[in-house]
Parts: sequence; C-alpha cells; structure tokens
Amino acid sequence: MRAFSSEWVKLRRRRLWFGSYGAIAGVVVLTTVVTIAGAAANAGRHPAGTLTLAMLAQPTGLSRGLTQTGILLGAVALSIAAAQFGGEFSHGTLRNLLMRAPRRASLIAGNGLAVLSFLVGAVVVAAVVDIGAAFAMAQLRGVATGAWTSGSAMASLGEIVGDVAISVCGYAIVGMVLGVLLRSSVIAIAAGLALLLPVESIIASAVPSTARWLPGQLLQSLARGGSPQAGFGAALATMSIYLAGIVVLALVAFTRRDVTA
Repeated sequence: MRAFSSEWVKLRRRRLWFGSYGAIAGVVVLTTVVTIAGAAANAGRHPAGTLTLAMLAQPTGLSRGLTQTGILLGAVALSIAAAQFGGEFSHGTLRNLLMRAPRRASLIAGNGLAVLSFLVGAVVVAAVVDIGAAFAMAQLRGVATGAWTSGSAMASLGEIVGDVAISVCGYAIVGMVLGVLLRSSVIAIAAGLALLLPVESIIASAVPSTARWLPGQLLQSLARGGSPQAGFGAALATMSIYLAGIVVLALVAFTRRDVTA
C-alpha cells in the first residue's frame, strides 16, 4: 500500500493528469465525431456493413465511438506505463525508492497497481466524454437518441467500458514490463508501439491465421468484445497467459539485477 500511495503522488501531478486524461479525451472526441459524421444517411448505394444513421439510433450507437478508440487508448496506456517505469531508471530515482522500500516485488506490484488504477480512471473519463460528444453529434446529424437512454443501452455501454478497460490494462502491463526490461522510457515506448501496432498488423495482413496468437491483435479483439479471428473468451485466456509470463520475467529481472544508477 505504501508503494501504491507513493506512485499516486507522481500520478497526481497536474502535468501528467491533464496531459494524459486530456489526450485520451481528445482521442475519444475525435473518433466519436468522425464516426458519427461519416455515417451514411441510408444504406442504399453503400457497401454492405456501412454504418448508417439508423444503426446509430440503436442502443449500441451511443458507444460506437468508444469501441473504435480501443487501439488508440491502448497506445496511450502503453506509453504512460512505460514512461512511469522506464523513467525510474532513466532519471536515477529507483535507487532512492529501493532505499526506503527494499522489498522489490512489493514495490513493483504497488507501483503497477497504481498505474493500472490511473488508467482505468482514464477509461471512465473517456466513456463520459464519449457520451457527451455522441449526443452533441447526434443533434447535428439528426440521429434519434431515444434508445440511447434505455436500460439495454446502459448495459451495452457498461460492457464496452469493461472490455476497453481490460484491453487498456493489457497494453499498460506490456508497457510496464518493457520499461523494467529495457530501463528506458523512450526505448520501451518505441519498441512496444512498433511491435504491437505496425509490425503485428503487417504480419496479420500477410498471414491472417496468426491474428489468433499475436498479442497486439488479441488486445484489439478484447477492446471490441471479440473478433472473427478470436472470440473474447479465447483472446482473454491467451492474453492472460502471455501477460502472466512476461510479468514473471519482469519480476525476476527486477529483483535480481543490480541498480547502479
């Protein structure tokens, strides 16, 4: 708990708070605006599966924007987590922490839980911002919003918020592990984003069957509540195994390596 509280001292800094939550809110607003603005007035003359205003008027229309932001929120979460953990090595502050908290496993666990709670809060903020932006755009496009306040709409929104939060936490854990292993926030962020986004997208496009096993693709599936390549349950089980493995690796490395700077 002491490690958890001390990490929140850093997380409460205005620059990080407003910067992180502001970036996430901006991403959600932009995605929601583009999604609703790009919806077709009717299904005629458009390919099958095209998003229409009639589809937006359904209970699930309220959370369309949030569903589309999963990968972007994940990238932000990975960057924040990698910066928090890699920065301790880069800035030379880890030695001071270990002098007060020599139990390294407890220190890294407390810090990790604090970062995850910070990012779950960010997902909740994103959901609130998404609702405001969706209602505003619905008025501009003439979308009927009666179904958006129904019980099924609220249930759907809660489920999507949970899916996105799970995905965001997965991205964050990857960022933490990279920060610990690479000892540099810049290198950890660059490596994580490059591996989970463009590299995996290229591989999945070339060999579609690999999407069932690639971590980045699985995290995207979780944010969407499942995909044709991997259902939610399968993606969650596979990703949990991956995350458990890399967390153990990070704990072993962190507890056994010397901290010299």
